[in-house]
Amino acid sequence: MNMQRRRHTRAAGWLAVVLLASGLPASAHRIVRQFRVGSHPVVTVRNASGRVHIRTWRKAEVRVVADHRSPKVEVDATQQGNRVEVATHVLTEDVSPADVEANYEITVPEETELSLRNDSGSVHIEHVIGDLTVETVAAPIELKHIIGYVNARTVGGNVTCEECSGPLEASSISGDIRILRSQSPNVQARTSTGNILLDSDLLPNGLYTLRNYSGQIEVRFSPSDSFDVSAISMRGQVENEAELKQPSHISHHLPAFARSLFGVYNEGRARLVLTSFSGTIRIRRRM
Repeated sequence: MNMQRRRHTRAAGWLAVVLLASGLPASAHRIVRQFRVGSHPVVTVRNASGRVHIRTWRKAEVRVVADHRSPKVEVDATQQGNRVEVATHVLTEDVSPADVEANYEITVPEETELSLRNDSGSVHIEHVIGDLTVETVAAPIELKHIIGYVNARTVGGNVTCEECSGPLEASSISGDIRILRSQSPNVQARTSTGNILLDSDLLPNGLYTLRNYSGQIEVRFSPSDSFDVSAISMRGQVENEAELKQPSHISHHLPAFARSLFGVYNEGRARLVLTSFSGTIRIRRRM
């Protein structure tokens, strides 16, 4: 009897070690699903709270690893043709914010179209070739090495797009927007009280429209860049480090209290439109 009890105790100890090593508590619910897909699959994710991390591999498969702690929610991953849908479902109305949390690690083929909503937590997507739509309430959005059209919308989270290529639309109410080391021919960034930073190549014929109500708008340029700029802050400041040539004509009719800047740098091949109500606009030389 003592020998049998010792064996049970030892087995329980090994189980605890395995659970600790995996980073999952004993009460966690975990699923792993893998789906064969064709070229250019579509993957949709709907989650209320938690971490969503999407990366790529060279397999023609979508792999979903999800875990959640509460039995009041369930995770569902299904396939319909070349579409994979991932969702977290709330099973009862009596839930707390901690109950609805679910975390995802999703691996997709490189050429994949993504549509994702995650209210709170975080979103991280990297090395995807394809159109991408992300929507959150409070979750920050981090995008790296994305090739394709990007539409990132959030209420209170920050948006970071690093080394991205393709048209970009990013909006937030109170969060910051940062576009770093990217090559986009068209950028539209809007925030109400957050800051906007554009530290990327300004491509010939590119259009870069940055708008906010308050906060800071900053554009960094290199000596080889070529752009014309229109910068207006109605109640704020405009600061400039570029040696601009004056345009041939200015058709704007602004109040006397507004601060503005119009000019051409080098040949003026890209177009910068920077607008704020009470924020500061800065055009700075890249160090």
